[in-house]
Amino acid sequence: MMTKKQGNQWKEIDEDKLTVAERCVYQTRRRALELYQKGKSAKEIFIATGISLTAARHLWNRCCAKDPETGECCGYQALVPKSKIKRFIR
Repeated sequence: MMTKKQGNQWKEIDEDKLTVAERCVYQTRRRALELYQKGKSAKEIFIATGISLTAARHLWNRCCAKDPETGECCGYQALVPKSKIKRFIR
């Protein structure tokens, strides 16, 4: 599993390609993740973003998940609403 500091190595998302609604959700999730990485309390994360600590941990685990084909972490792409981070394998 990645450490909280390794999230800084993920590829940036081109927010211009997102709809306004998707961009809003993405930015809120990213802010919650940044606060989680800094070790902020559950209350601080919730007040700033409306996202619980449990949800922030879930987002972190989602970002750290590896693509089975490339072996790379999903990174910030996992924060985009309705993004497919796991491929269907038969």
